[in-house]
Amino acid sequence: MGQVFSGLEPGDSITLLDLGPGNSDTLKFLTQFRTRVYFADLMAHPALHAPPEDATPDELKQIFEEQLDLPDAVALDVCLLWDYLNCLNTNLLEALSSVLAPRLRPTARAYGFGTLYGQKPVSSRFGIVNLDQLSARPMHLALPFIPHSQQRLNEHFPVFNSTRGTLLQQGRLELLFEKS
Repeated sequence: MGQVFSGLEPGDSITLLDLGPGNSDTLKFLTQFRTRVYFADLMAHPALHAPPEDATPDELKQIFEEQLDLPDAVALDVCLLWDYLNCLNTNLLEALSSVLAPRLRPTARAYGFGTLYGQKPVSSRFGIVNLDQLSARPMHLALPFIPHSQQRLNEHFPVFNSTRGTLLQQGRLELLFEKS
């Protein structure tokens, strides 16, 4: 997590997108910066749980535009992707990538999880306690689990390159992304 915020000092201004529903730990952590935060609660949109099989790329992109609800001029510095990329099939990953691409600063970074061989479904809502510690609260929502390797994420989520992966328990990967 620390590398996502490396180079930032307390009081620096950042714009952050959290694909989760929001977390008090994350908000408390971010008080050290002048932060504009957007929470998307990505999994709250019914179409993301079961997208229409015949949806076009433009229709999938529209779903993300509506759920993210970002102002046109927003320029994101940090994206907290958490486990949510493992809930999206490759068509949805590509649609999300295309929505995020024009909204990222050239130095934008992201943080999330992939999988090497794990079979653990998305079951926690994460928050940032500090640069070395995350909080995890149980999620009471059944989400699809579509595990993605670091390589697959690089192929189907081209807005970011996965630049660092750390193997965690149960085959999960902690991933640092930088804008492509």
